[in-house]
Amino acid sequence: MHGRSIMKQVRGRILRIGILTFVVAILLSFIVLFPVLREKAVVNAENANEEIIWQLNTELSFMEKYTDMMALSVAQNRVIQEYFRDPTVQNKNRASLALNNLVSNNGIIRSVYMESNDLLLLDSLNRITEEDVGLLESEWYEKQRSKTFNSGWSPVYRTKIKSVDHYVFAYTKNYYMDNQWYTFVAFASLNDALYDIKEIGKNSTDCFILCDATGDSFYLYGDKRLKDEAEQLRGEEKAASRVSLSNGIGFVNRSIENRWSVISIVSYRTILTSLTPYILELLFILTAFLLLILVSTSQSIKKVVSPIICLSETMASAVQGNLDCTVAVDRDDEIGQLESSFNKMLEDLREDRRMILEKEKKEQHARFGLLVSQIDPHFICNTINSINYLARKNRCEDIIVVNSALITIIRDRLRVNDIQITDTIAHEKNILETYIRIQKYMYDGDLQMIWDVEEGAMEEQIPKNMLQPIVENAIFHGLIDEEIGEITGKITITVRRSADGIRVQVTDNGRGISPRRIKEIIGKSYIEEERGRQIGLSNVQSRLYYLYGQRECLYIESVEGEGTTITLLFPQ
Repeated sequence: MHGRSIMKQVRGRILRIGILTFVVAILLSFIVLFPVLREKAVVNAENANEEIIWQLNTELSFMEKYTDMMALSVAQNRVIQEYFRDPTVQNKNRASLALNNLVSNNGIIRSVYMESNDLLLLDSLNRITEEDVGLLESEWYEKQRSKTFNSGWSPVYRTKIKSVDHYVFAYTKNYYMDNQWYTFVAFASLNDALYDIKEIGKNSTDCFILCDATGDSFYLYGDKRLKDEAEQLRGEEKAASRVSLSNGIGFVNRSIENRWSVISIVSYRTILTSLTPYILELLFILTAFLLLILVSTSQSIKKVVSPIICLSETMASAVQGNLDCTVAVDRDDEIGQLESSFNKMLEDLREDRRMILEKEKKEQHARFGLLVSQIDPHFICNTINSINYLARKNRCEDIIVVNSALITIIRDRLRVNDIQITDTIAHEKNILETYIRIQKYMYDGDLQMIWDVEEGAMEEQIPKNMLQPIVENAIFHGLIDEEIGEITGKITITVRRSADGIRVQVTDNGRGISPRRIKEIIGKSYIEEERGRQIGLSNVQSRLYYLYGQRECLYIESVEGEGTTITLLFPQ
């Protein structure tokens, strides 16, 4: 497996483990934290409900204390007391003005009404509306006046003051002054208090209802669809309670001092929405933590895996044949030991390869030398028979010529023992002409040898004994007439230098070769067991393969009945 794919797998596994850990962390966080956060949201709504009832209690308590203070002020006010002793119109106007001044010092109390047992009436100059008068004529007011030292809160009602709707209630108090019972009534507006209450409740609840001391609801804020469920909680007698409903959670807070109450509902959806910032914050923290873990882990893994990747790439290079590569050893752990072992293995392989190449080189050279030194046994036998024939004819001079030529050829073949693989074209030309000289003694006929060598090319080096087997092949397969034993024809040897090396062409005007036979010759590999039996083109092909590998260096062109051209290319 490629090293980089290992890194991808490691990163993929880290990512999968990180995501799994992230999901598990989310689930565990929700299992552990969700109930806590949900309870926190519920408590916030419950606290808002308590704050509303506290706000109402504050308003009512202030109203009660301020009314007591005003009653005391009335008792000490000389102008007002003068009116009750002498109830003239003039004294009443002066007393109403004084009473109005007392009222104007507070923004909650809208107007004041006083009544004695003698039915002497006095009110502040602030106008009392029809709804206020209706309250003073109600059964509730008569009941309040009938009780000694009584005080109480009226139901909340709505009235218009200067075209503005106001939520109004009254506080009554009976007190004794100068041997006379008086009923003091203060009318107050809840508009400012309701504004503050709405700001408190709208952020924490979906719906809330305010109920006055009589238990009747007078103000609804929020989702009206929850009103019915909120109304059902009005009968709750506890001062404070929490009730689970079908759509959410309800809260009831009732004032012990004045019996006013607040009923609110927060839906489950609102609770969940209120948890959204905490959920997003949790997700952000876990995501950041996951990314931090992934980055740090990836860097740590990279430090561990990088040497393995480097080792894998070096091994791949070694598999492709590059045994000179090495791995830098900079660790003393198991990976460092693996790198050292790999370097030692490469060193051993290089040494083994060197020894094998040395051995193969010697074997190849020996094999090449055998190929170069091969001489057709028939040629030797025929040459000796020719010498015997010349001896019987007492042609001593001819025997010397033929015998010298044979010795020259054999000695040339033995030169490979001196590791001489190549020779000049001039030397090869001399050896080939010696070979032709022997053939002319052995066979009759008119054999012509034509040399066409580029100027200055005679000293070029070519592999030894390449031309003689090809010329021999041209003679015995193209030019010889076996029936009469004559060699008649022409062999032309052309030598040219080119950009890709030395190009030698051997052309004869003999019988030619069929295309099928050409394919057989070109496609035939050299077989060592056939050495000694087939020495022509097979020998040449084998040596060309040894010298130049897979490159094509031998080409055959032939036309049957016209002749054959064999081209040899000796690359530089």
